[in-house]
Amino acid sequence: MPTAAAAPDPELLQHVKAMIRRDLKLGPDAVIADDMPFFGGDVDLDSLDMLLLVTSIEKEFGIKVPSEAVGREVFQNVATLAQYIQANGSGVRRGGPAAGSSPAGAPANPIDRLPHRDPFRFVTKITDHQPGQSATGVWAVNGSEAFFAGHFPGQPVVPGVLISEALAQISGIAGPSTGSANERGRLVHVDVRFDASATPPAEIVLNSRVNHVVGPLQQFDVSATLNGTVIARGSITLHRS
Repeated sequence: MPTAAAAPDPELLQHVKAMIRRDLKLGPDAVIADDMPFFGGDVDLDSLDMLLLVTSIEKEFGIKVPSEAVGREVFQNVATLAQYIQANGSGVRRGGPAAGSSPAGAPANPIDRLPHRDPFRFVTKITDHQPGQSATGVWAVNGSEAFFAGHFPGQPVVPGVLISEALAQISGIAGPSTGSANERGRLVHVDVRFDASATPPAEIVLNSRVNHVVGPLQQFDVSATLNGTVIARGSITLHRS
């Protein structure tokens, strides 16, 4: 951010404040000052609040907050956020987290990063893996899985909640590693929309790409496709430890 940023446009300020009220669930009548700090003030963001607000701002204004360090500078207060949007909103910077190489002793097969085992592993194989950036895999269902007996008898449909779990698992493979031999990715936020259903037999293609990393939180853009058609899409957030 420039050291002497131009004063933000008043209309832009009001737009940003409206988004803050909406995303932080402050209510339409909440008073938000231009110099209201995001940390240590009346609105003290935790890491998940920060991640969700950053994502919302980026989508709304076509900008990219390239790192946590820049984010801390940008999110000093409402005015500094509006100034950053005003200075950078004319173009989208596709940066994202730096690629993370696998740590020493990491599994040779990326699928082995998952702590899950049958019958609760929903990634059958990995077809592409860019460590710390993205992963693509397949969940193959044949109709003999136990959950189909109840979902639904005689008309089997792959449960959407399990597709979400599969997307969380592929995200656990895609995300940057902590380097710990016992690392775990705990699911903390799911925002997945379902556009179509899947019936067995099916090979559901799972895609996950790192969107943001804020401390231990890792957010991913995810999608599931079947026969070339997107059946689910959205975002997944994991807490990596």
